[in-house]
Amino acid sequence: MSAPGAPAVATRRRPPGRLAVYAPWPLVGVSLLLVAIIVLTPVLVANSHQPGPGLLTQAELVVDKISLNNTPLHFYIWALGETIRYDSIHVGVATAFLWNSTLSMPWSSLNWTQWYNGSDVLSVIISSSANPVALNISAHYVSPSGSTWYVGLLSFYILQAPSSGSESLYSATATSGVAVASPLAVSNTTLPVPILLRNAGSAGAP
Repeated sequence: MSAPGAPAVATRRRPPGRLAVYAPWPLVGVSLLLVAIIVLTPVLVANSHQPGPGLLTQAELVVDKISLNNTPLHFYIWALGETIRYDSIHVGVATAFLWNSTLSMPWSSLNWTQWYNGSDVLSVIISSSANPVALNISAHYVSPSGSTWYVGLLSFYILQAPSSGSESLYSATATSGVAVASPLAVSNTTLPVPILLRNAGSAGAP
């Protein structure tokens, strides 16, 4: 009970303004949101295949091999986003060098005898029966909001166990920021294996 002379406590909500009688504010907010979605959706859809450099445009190398002896390695270079088109993808292939699971990788003496070049492509796919084999990868992405290079220098070697005939995939890289798991058993549970390439920025690899 209120003390004598004390102001009465308001129990009613604030009365709506004149406009709120015809258009309640929650309804106005929902209507404005729907209008924004209708207006912006065509723009977002039109630019969905050409976003700025980011997670969707990140390039990766996928390495695969079936668990049968004397079958080639397969390499796939593409983006994490399935519909990302690169301005260019260049892959140099080096073979006929000496490297295995016990030797140091001779990066400085590699001879890139074969190149695979693609312009305005979603991917480049290569297979090689050479053992070992090295790849020199650069993928360039361009969009209205920026551009970047994705790069990687990697080598691969298949070791076959003489007793069981099972195979292991050894990997190495000379590119900082690129991580490889090595060795991996060649099986359906371990392959294919994805490797994220290094984002070298708009200036490219140093």
